[in-house]
Amino acid sequence: MTTLGIIYTLLFLIISVGLLCYALWGKGSQQYPRLKDVYRDKYLDETESLEDDLTRGKIDQAEYDEKKTELARDLLEVAKPDRSLNSLSKGIIAIFGLAIIGLFSTTFWEDGYSKEAKELDTQRTIALPYVKEWLASTPLEVLQRGETIADLNPPEALQYNLLGTLAALNLMSSSTHHSDPKELNLLGKLYLNMDQLGLAEKAYLDLYRVENPVNNNTLYTLLNIQLAMNNYQLDQRLEGLFDNFVLRNQENESLLLYYGTVLFENQKIDKSMYFFSLLADRYPEGSENRNMILNMIATLTNGAEMGGANGMNHSAQGPGQQQSQQQSQQSSQQQSQTAENATTSTPIAVSIEQNAVSAEALSQDAVLYLFVRKNEVGPPLAAKRIPLGAMGGFPVNLTITDADLLMPGAGLSEQLPLTLSAKISMNGDPISKAGDIEAKPMVIEALDTPVVLTLDHIVE
Repeated sequence: MTTLGIIYTLLFLIISVGLLCYALWGKGSQQYPRLKDVYRDKYLDETESLEDDLTRGKIDQAEYDEKKTELARDLLEVAKPDRSLNSLSKGIIAIFGLAIIGLFSTTFWEDGYSKEAKELDTQRTIALPYVKEWLASTPLEVLQRGETIADLNPPEALQYNLLGTLAALNLMSSSTHHSDPKELNLLGKLYLNMDQLGLAEKAYLDLYRVENPVNNNTLYTLLNIQLAMNNYQLDQRLEGLFDNFVLRNQENESLLLYYGTVLFENQKIDKSMYFFSLLADRYPEGSENRNMILNMIATLTNGAEMGGANGMNHSAQGPGQQQSQQQSQQSSQQQSQTAENATTSTPIAVSIEQNAVSAEALSQDAVLYLFVRKNEVGPPLAAKRIPLGAMGGFPVNLTITDADLLMPGAGLSEQLPLTLSAKISMNGDPISKAGDIEAKPMVIEALDTPVVLTLDHIVE
């Protein structure tokens, strides 16, 4: 039960006590009709009716006397003074009423108002002044740049009270009808840190509504939240939004690389290679980064063709993409040297077991995938693809090095912690579908950590 619930309950109790007191001691407490007054009026009405009946000859004198005597007896039965409540009686009733209300309040406070709710209210009360002071002293541009609340260097009192910070921000944002960009920025980041994608989406949708113009970080984060909520599968709406956003921000190399990877994971090979070629065109001819990207394009294209993909549609390729194919063989020697250097890095040893189905039930056309990600979800940093027909069965021992990276840039050792996952795709598709077999992801803090993945979950 929250503080607001307690306030409503206390208001109910106060109003109840007020009505009780008014009924006992209010102005109208003595103005109720008395029973003898009611019967006196009835006696007079009935007597008048009897006299009319006697005058008209409907009854004789004996019947008149008998009925009038009966009415008189009824009046005498109620003629005693009413026993109205005196001050002592009212006091006793009030004490009993207050005791019942007090018992209810105590029971509610001990049982209905849980310990967790009390603790949350306490933490929020402590955090609220610090949050207000922090927001007032921090420019909006600074809040937009940080990816997590820790990046924003919050006051020390908030670093160890994130739950109270979240509760305080919710209270502040509700009081302003979710119209303050600073509050919404922090709320969205906190919800993302807690993996509450639905709540984070609401916060960023409110932020998108109030920002004018909309900040690129806001739109990028919102698109990624919706992509994650859609299991990282691009539907027509998301793909159109991403296309528009990325093409308007082609100078952002990380964005081109990320979106190209997302497209590749969704088996949109032609478009993926096009965005990778746009990235390659941003580097000078013969530069190391350009050659690495061209090598990656060649590797990914060959892998897609080996996996049964349709290959790139050359008629739809951009100029940079055609140029990348022409230069891919020229950079093959450098690619070999890069791979040789990468294999000297510390390998990640992975053992993969399978106990979901019998070995006979596995199709030889199925493919084993091993993914290395920065987070549990999202595009992979490195991957291995092995047809089951080329394997000798399970368990299988593999190693992952920087040579398996799908994207140029930092090596695996520079991106720890890493999440490793494996799956068997029955049709060779890297996107999970019903019937595929998956393993529970494993997080490692060091490259020399032994990894054992067990394929034991069948996707429904």
